[in-house]
Parts: sequence; C-alpha cells; structure tokens
Amino acid sequence: MKICNNERKALALLLGVSALILLLGLGSRELWGPETRWANIVLQMLQSGDYFDPYLKGSPYYDKPLPSYWLISASTWLTGGLGHWSLRLSSVVAGWLSIWLVYLLGERLFQKGTGLIAGWMLATTFYFAFWARVATADILTVCGVLAAVWWYWRGPEDTRLGRYCGFFLLLALTSLFKGLIGFVLPGLILLPHLLSQGRWKRHLNLRLGLALLLGAAVYMVPFALSHWYGAPSTGKSGLSLVFRENVVRFFDPFDHIGPLYTYLIYLPAYTLPWAPCWALGLWVAARNWRQLQPNERWLVWALGLLFLFFTASGSRRSYYVLPLVPFAQLLGAWWLNRHLLQRRSRGQSSDRRWALGFASAALLLLALLGLAYPWSNGGGGVMRFAEQVKAEASRIAPWDQWRMVMVEVDNKLPMYLQNQGAPFYYVAETEDFPRSGSSAEFMAWLERTSGQHWDPQRTLIFVQQKRDEPRMLEYLGKDHQVLRTLPTNGERLAKKSADGNLVFIPRVPGA
Repeated sequence: MKICNNERKALALLLGVSALILLLGLGSRELWGPETRWANIVLQMLQSGDYFDPYLKGSPYYDKPLPSYWLISASTWLTGGLGHWSLRLSSVVAGWLSIWLVYLLGERLFQKGTGLIAGWMLATTFYFAFWARVATADILTVCGVLAAVWWYWRGPEDTRLGRYCGFFLLLALTSLFKGLIGFVLPGLILLPHLLSQGRWKRHLNLRLGLALLLGAAVYMVPFALSHWYGAPSTGKSGLSLVFRENVVRFFDPFDHIGPLYTYLIYLPAYTLPWAPCWALGLWVAARNWRQLQPNERWLVWALGLLFLFFTASGSRRSYYVLPLVPFAQLLGAWWLNRHLLQRRSRGQSSDRRWALGFASAALLLLALLGLAYPWSNGGGGVMRFAEQVKAEASRIAPWDQWRMVMVEVDNKLPMYLQNQGAPFYYVAETEDFPRSGSSAEFMAWLERTSGQHWDPQRTLIFVQQKRDEPRMLEYLGKDHQVLRTLPTNGERLAKKSADGNLVFIPRVPGA
C-alpha cells in the first residue's frame, strides 16, 4: 500500500498525538486496580531472581501466563528499575501499535481515509486510552488480535508456509499474554471471510497443519521452562490454570458473573465519545446490506460474532469488551467516511467540524489523563506514604539495610518501597500472628514462622489500614513510631478519608 506525502504527514500527526495521549503524566499516577498485581509479581521476580514462578504477596499466582511479566521485567533494564514507566511501557506500546494497525486495516479494506478516521477515533476513545496506560494484559491482547487480523488481510489467498507461520506465531504470542482468547478471537473475526465463497477449503493443507504445530510449540515454551526450571510446587500447573481461567470460566463461571445485557451497556460506554458513529454505521449497513461491499459485510459479521462470543461467556466484566472497541470504531469510521464523501459529492463539506471534534477530544484526554489524574493522586496516597517511610527510616539507618514485613498490605505498596535488600516477607491476615502482646512476642513469632533471623532495630512492619476499623498490631506502637497513609488531593476534594497502610518504625533507644 503506497502512501503519498500528505498521507504520511497525516499518519505522523495521528501517531504523534497518540503517543502524547498515552505518555503524558504516565509516571505521575499511582498504581491502580489490577496493575498492582503485575507490579507485585514482577517485583518478587526481580528480588528473587526467579522468573519462572509468579508470586503475589508471597503466594503462588499462575492465573496469567508468564510473558506479560517478562515484558515488564525487560522494561526495567531500559528504565533502570521497576517503576511506573517500566510497568506500563508494554501496554503503552501495544496501545500505540493498535492505533497504527487500525489505520492500516481501515486503509486496506475500505475507502481511502477510513483508516485515518478510525485511528483518530480509537486514539481519542477515553476507555481505550485509559486502559492503554494501565499495566495489564488486556491491551496487549487487543494489539495481538489486531496484528493477526492485519497479517491475514495482507494476503488472504496466500497459502505459503511463511504466511501461515507468521499468523500462528502471532496467535501464540497473543495467547501468552492473557489466555486462549488470543487463538479464539482472530478465528471468530476471520471466520465470515473464510466461509464466504468456500475460502476455507483453499487453506486446508499440510502447510497449515505444520504452522499450527509450530504455534502450539511456541505457546508451550514458557510452561515448559517453568516446569523444568521453576521451583517445585504442589499447586496447580500453569496449563491447568489456563484451562480453568479460559474454558471453565466461560462455561461455568466462578466469579465476575455479570448480567446477560452487560455488553449492551459497556460497548457503547467503552467507545465514547464516538459510539453514535458505529451505531449509525450498523443501522446504515443493515438498511443497505445487499449493496455493501464484501469487506463491509465482513466487518459487521466480525463485530457481531465477537459480541455474541463475549455475551455467551458466563463471566462478564466491563473491560472484557476492549477487543470489540477497535472493530466498533472501524465501523464508525466506515460510516463517517461514507457520510463525508456523500456530502462532498453534493458540494457540501463538514470535514473541518469533524477535525475540530477530534482535536477537542484529544485535548480533553490530555487534560484528564495527563494532568487531572496525576494531580488527584498527589498530596498523599501510597507514593507520598513511601517517601515519608524512606525519609524517617533513613534517619536511623541507610535505606538498603532495612528488612520489611508486609502483613496483608495493599498490593500497590511494595513497588514503592524497593531498597535492593532482601525480598519482602509477606504475612497473610489468616495466619496466627499475635493479635495482642508485645513487639518481642511478634518478633519471636516471626523468627519461628519464617525460619529467619530478624533484627528488631532494622525491621519495618507494614499493615493495611481500612477506614473506620481497629488498627492491626496496635500494640507495636508502644515502642515504634507509626506513620499512616494520608488522603490524596482527590480524596480531600471528595472529603473522603484514605484507606491505606500503616508502618511501624522502631524507635532508637534513648532517642
């Protein structure tokens, strides 16, 4: 596909603004929601040097495949350590590539200009930009699905072994980020085109089987490495958890059980502010079905099959709808480009108003994600708490000499307390640690349980503190200084007290 100079400039502007939306203020917002798990697991990998056994707060946690953690670990080499940037960089890159891939698909499959409109729609979709700045595997999955679909559409009639291998390698890598939907979703999306005119028969050959075996072998590599080089475990294997998370959850959900109409609500919400465009596109496509081009009908079928698949699953959550978002915006871009071309043919033009709309949406996202969110996180919270702890503890001894005990703490805390020392020791709230007594009794219990020696004057003890609940390990305050999480700017504005953590810092004798 040849691109003229003006198109290159338009694409460069799209990708440049997209990068700004995804990067501005990225390092200023504290950990949020599910990304705390990725931070905690990667931190324990870095502390222990064991990259084959994921642990969450000291307990095995193999609910997701390893490569998403490995990507973050690799990012720490670029950024100098685990932090906001290294944690979120892989999601940001995947989000940016997704915008580019939507552009490429739109330009290849539909009328000229559709890809550029689709790219702007996706880049200025609030929830897409939001999740592309969060350290989870969801945007990695979206990017992988788009990459596989784009690879197919580069040569849908091509039956060479190299083409098949590239396709199945993309499926394998995508499935290693979150789960088997990396294989399922591209298959559903491409099924209508393969069934049309019996194209599937052309691809039933030995080369396809060989490529499928190669993809399966690549998919198995991390599980094999974990089995051979990981620590012995009596828990469930990674593959059994893949089956539980992907197959069992689909047919017999054990959590996240939303109502049947979940995605009727969240697909429009997750495509704002451009949801009316794809809704109009769906209506226009239905009215003119017989006159549609084959690629246009394919897009409607693909979006419909994705929607039915996610609705059929018993486990439903709002952000599970993310893989539908790029295809919904492609449909919206198809309608808008068609609408603009019709207006031009009648001597009318409204291009400038739409350009102003995209610019306004981009500026609004920059203000919200790059400025408002970081400000709301400032003034307190876990980042400020960690700074205070480091300052107070460093008055007694160098920061890298402290050992840390985490008693059922918030997942987001450990990353902010790295000190290049011994791995943190995690204590679950269900364990039989002394609920009352003295510091000496707690330290004795700790040595007995952990099998390690602990210096009371070089041990920081953290506990989670929930609003309006009795303080855990209150008795430690007799001979420890106590610091607690302060409200953030956002919490102060909402006049809400802060959930968070407490730390017990040993007092220096005679001080």
